[in-house]
Amino acid sequence: MKHNLLIIFCITAAALSSIIFWETDYLWIVLAAIALLFVSVTAYGSAQIQANYFLKSINRGKIRAISLTFDDGPDPDSTPRILDTLLENNLKATFFVIGRKAVSHPELLRRIVEEGHTIANHSYSHHYLIALFSTQKLQTDIQRCNDAIRDITGHVPLFFRPPFGVTNPRYAAVLKDLQMQSIGWSLRSMDTRAKNKYQLIRKIISKLKAKDIVLLHDHLPLTADTLPDIIGHCREMGIKIEPLPRLIGKEPYEKH
Repeated sequence: MKHNLLIIFCITAAALSSIIFWETDYLWIVLAAIALLFVSVTAYGSAQIQANYFLKSINRGKIRAISLTFDDGPDPDSTPRILDTLLENNLKATFFVIGRKAVSHPELLRRIVEEGHTIANHSYSHHYLIALFSTQKLQTDIQRCNDAIRDITGHVPLFFRPPFGVTNPRYAAVLKDLQMQSIGWSLRSMDTRAKNKYQLIRKIISKLKAKDIVLLHDHLPLTADTLPDIIGHCREMGIKIEPLPRLIGKEPYEKH
């Protein structure tokens, strides 16, 4: 784990600095710089899932195609529209669902599976302080989402995406215990901030490349509005859209 290496480095640097600068006025300045480095790198590693700082996430594919992934659903208004678009274009996507929403809209989960898409875990609560949960509370939350998905669809997901893309050592311990794989992304669409469909299209198309895992959100009307255009641009660019399990070469569910 990169965090452990940082701890070792900072402790070693602090010890050596104490010896070298013990009788100088620079000791506290050097120690403060080391502390600032530790805090800065840890904060960056926690916020950037692509850094694989606390745990190993899959952020890119293995084959020359892309995958569409949708977070924060299911939504009774936008998710069906997205599913309609995917069905019309004969494409498969992955939906990282929030457990409490899944329980409220089980018919949407069943439709997602019936139409050949992949269901994945995005926590049960998606609480804004979930990164501060204890290990036990975090495991209970993730397991509860898995149980909800299993009860509705019969599948136990192996893919998990941390809410907000924030990671910490507790996620690493819980996912190892549950034998789940963290899935990140290589292209963040920023659809949660886009003001109109043209801004969203430009954001995606200008950066899209082979092997990308694209992060979208299926609770947003704007994303549902823009999806047909995104698919159309991908076809014009000759970029193939594949299911996430095929793109990364991983099974999405526990074997029965």
